[in-house]
Amino acid sequence: MDKLFEIALIVPYVSQKSELLEGFLLNIRKDYPPSVLKEVSLYSWSSSDTMGIALSFDFSAFLPHYVDKMEVWSEKLEAKLYNLMMMGEKERDAFKSKLPLTSDLKFSGDFDIPSALKSILTRTSTTAGRKHPRYGISIKVTFKSKEHFMEEYAKDISKGGLFVATDKPLALESKIELILSLPEVHKEVKIIAEVVHVFGSEQAKLLDNKRVPGMGVQFLEFEEDGQKVLEEYFKFLSNPR
Repeated sequence: MDKLFEIALIVPYVSQKSELLEGFLLNIRKDYPPSVLKEVSLYSWSSSDTMGIALSFDFSAFLPHYVDKMEVWSEKLEAKLYNLMMMGEKERDAFKSKLPLTSDLKFSGDFDIPSALKSILTRTSTTAGRKHPRYGISIKVTFKSKEHFMEEYAKDISKGGLFVATDKPLALESKIELILSLPEVHKEVKIIAEVVHVFGSEQAKLLDNKRVPGMGVQFLEFEEDGQKVLEEYFKFLSNPR
């Protein structure tokens, strides 16, 4: 088996970087012939706005300035770069296994880059709150489902949904009843919602130690005047008195 020099990038918020990602992937295939760049692999997580990119170079043909070039691209993409050759063997093997084990969509080999990116970006478009401005506030949320009752705090909320940091996310596509306790205005909003994004602990570790696991929830139906109350609350946040 050929010895490889392997680099990985974990790219967050890919829905905002489609052209930049396509340019990067097309450029590296253009710049490095198959004898040098042995394999490009893309990994995507269910409804997550995060993508993993794994690059395998022929070790004997790899030059030090290639790493510098990848670091420049990493900064452009606001990605986290992993130089696997700087890891110990066990750490490297563990990292490499996490990508295919935690992701649920993979492209590898001689795949069409624009088509692969389109498939990935289509999935990310369902992430809760993506079409609306987000508010980084802390709101107490009570969740009720057939099997679960839990209280957590939402850290990222919009008119379309919210993200809850939790070590025990509910299953994808779970239908839940939730109650938002809105501070300042001292009101509660009752909503029927669906879990559309599960961000596991392994994904959080791959991205950044500061990222936390949790779940993205999309609002489906408001009870009574709940939607109006929430919109008024966002107006209050935008223009506090």
